Amino acid sequence: MTSHAAGNDGLDRGSVSAEMTVMVVPLMILLTVFLVFCGRAASAAIDVNAAAAAAARAAADTATPAAAVTAATNAVAATTAGTAWTCTAATDTTAHFRGGHVRVSVTCVVPLSDLGLPIGATRTVTGTAIEPIDTFRAISLWPADATHTDAVPSTHPL
Repeated sequence: MTSHAAGNDGLDRGSVSAEMTVMVVPLMILLTVFLVFCGRAASAAIDVNAAAAAAARAAADTATPAAAVTAATNAVAATTAGTAWTCTAATDTTAHFRGGHVRVSVTCVVPLSDLGLPIGATRTVTGTAIEPIDTFRAISLWPADATHTDAVPSTHPL
């Protein structure tokens, strides 16, 4: 036989579980939203770094510093085309020569609504990449408007 304390007829059974549910469920939802935001923010940082790397590779494959800036800008635009981000590329071509390097810094303004939060704020994400310029990059001895034949051009050093 069980004994009950005076005035307690078992009507409070399960009240702690209900109170815990009311307190814990909103905290779990908040924690889940925070984890999704952190994951999306990390993904945005990875994407911006990938855009910088693609821009640096494109810039390193060009023949002139002016072409490097254009190639980097086009690569960033192509890499971030499917997003609502506003991105700019700063290309350092001071060492744009054989054996040198190209540095590209990409800065993107990412709306937080794109990161999973329904607010109108933005977050600035920056990525930088350095790409070496090949020392033995192939160059053409042929004029740009000439057709390629088996003959050696007259400007050839041999």
